[in-house]
Amino acid sequence: MLIFHLTSSLPIIKTAVISTLLIGTVQLMTGCDSQPSSSNNDGIVQTNTAQTNTVDKDMAKNDEMSVNPSPTDTSAMDKAQTNEAADIADEQIVSPLGYQKLSFGQVITHELLSSLGMTKAKSDNEQCYYVSNPKLSYIDKEYGDRASVLYQIIDGKVALISIQDPSISFYKDINVGDSATAVMKAHNDELDYEVDKYAVDGDYYNLIANVNFKVIKESPLGELLKDDNIELNNKQDKLPLQIEYHIKGGQKLSDSTIKATEWTADHKNLLKGEVESIDIGIPKAIYLVEGCS
Repeated sequence: MLIFHLTSSLPIIKTAVISTLLIGTVQLMTGCDSQPSSSNNDGIVQTNTAQTNTVDKDMAKNDEMSVNPSPTDTSAMDKAQTNEAADIADEQIVSPLGYQKLSFGQVITHELLSSLGMTKAKSDNEQCYYVSNPKLSYIDKEYGDRASVLYQIIDGKVALISIQDPSISFYKDINVGDSATAVMKAHNDELDYEVDKYAVDGDYYNLIANVNFKVIKESPLGELLKDDNIELNNKQDKLPLQIEYHIKGGQKLSDSTIKATEWTADHKNLLKGEVESIDIGIPKAIYLVEGCS
């Protein structure tokens, strides 16, 4: 019995061992086949990770640029803004440069006046007339509706600019309505005094300042300054200009004139009145007391 059982069990054991070896071999082969697949997955993961890192870096760079934009050359922008500001200032303030795109000595044509919206005053005198901008006007208590600024044209060129409106700015920081003492202070007392020939009692008088020239030879009283009487201060100055402040409400200080070098403390203490209008222009235009009439 014992021998029988041993003999019959050997085939069974042998069969079991062979089956086990076959199963192990299949699993081993399956494991080997799956290994490359695992390697490929790792490559895909690594590639995706690298792409993600690149995207993240690009996004971070863009964010940094948006927060800290790259520096630009602002000199051109600053220069343009400065020029624009200067142009606006020239248009808003009456000065030796002119006013509202019209400068002293500029040739005037009908086309230019039309493009600037300027109108010519009714006059038969083509050698001397006035133009103004209808949009610049104000209401004066005494005269009613008046032009804020007048341009005097002599021989076809801008010769003088007259300010009549208190709201118009002047480069010396003097406005219509300011006191005579304020005018003297703005010019460091370097002003000539002249009595208005139509106001012999001195209620009206003029304070005159030389702008960009000096007198090297005094001209006879009542005569216009000539080229050989004056000298321009700077080479870039093209025309001699003067400022004339028309003062009302004053009193007579002299029968004719007081030169800037002749002012005394007594004279300055007697100054009264306020600015009625301001003229700036070439001496020829300043000298024309009656304007273009």
